[in-house]
Amino acid sequence: MRLNRPIFLNGMSRGGTTILMNLISSHPAVALVGETHKTFKGCRQNDSVARVAYKCLFRELPVLTAHRQDYFSPRLEEPRPRLTPVLRRHVDRCLFAEQLRRHPNLNQYKAPGVKYTSNELRRARLLAKNLDGAIYLSDVFAEMYPDATFVSLIRNGFAVCEGHVRRGTPANTIGRRYRELATKMLDDAETRNNHVLIRFEDLLADAREVAVRCCLAADLDIWQLGEVRQQRRRVIRDDGQHVANGREWEVVWTPLAQLSSTLEQDIDQRQIARLSDADRDAFLEEAYPVMQRLGYVSRAQRQVRRAA
Repeated sequence: MRLNRPIFLNGMSRGGTTILMNLISSHPAVALVGETHKTFKGCRQNDSVARVAYKCLFRELPVLTAHRQDYFSPRLEEPRPRLTPVLRRHVDRCLFAEQLRRHPNLNQYKAPGVKYTSNELRRARLLAKNLDGAIYLSDVFAEMYPDATFVSLIRNGFAVCEGHVRRGTPANTIGRRYRELATKMLDDAETRNNHVLIRFEDLLADAREVAVRCCLAADLDIWQLGEVRQQRRRVIRDDGQHVANGREWEVVWTPLAQLSSTLEQDIDQRQIARLSDADRDAFLEEAYPVMQRLGYVSRAQRQVRRAA
């Protein structure tokens, strides 16, 4: 395999993974390729039509033909079959090629104003994000890379639910998805030595402590992480609508010690407050077991809700 001790970040959409992804990728020994599935399919920023076609034909198609399923899709929420040795080498080559490729917002700067050299990118530790159903790729990658590190991010399910309901997804659908994916991340963190579980709430409260935990798990020197890259697109008003914030994508660097002060500490509370009682109950009908396991809701609170 060509990859050197890769790092995979697992999480759910609307779950805060972008913040943690940027935090880990700010380490100068880490190269960010973004969402794993976009290495093989879909469109990254500034990808041409020819580039998208190339990925579909020469990266995704060999795996798609062998397994007859949308193997890398975040929408496929089920375990993946094992890859053959030939396909494992193919996937490894694709990920490594993506690590060496510079994107508008990826793999450009290892520190403010300091670009990676080609040799530094080649020697770096790959960081890729497995989103939603792609979390199940952890089983495949753990077999391919016994020296890999997996970081899973968990967020209060009510806040995750509100982010999806606002975009038109039914609350019960989000509840089922949250139950399955959160359970998968919890089980992996409890049974595998190379998995670490991070709570979004801890990331907001003390980003430096979370950075220390991630660096220890991945065997990265925390003292090399001075400033953190933040990728900002748009901000949310109190009514839940997005408003423009300068350019479409803005990259800023913040000292690690000051990172928490730049994050919206009340974002969970604001989103949960916007969730209707009906959507809350529909979500909890599906997600209650894992929400209780995580401590986000108690049995007593559940009984009160049902009585009401």
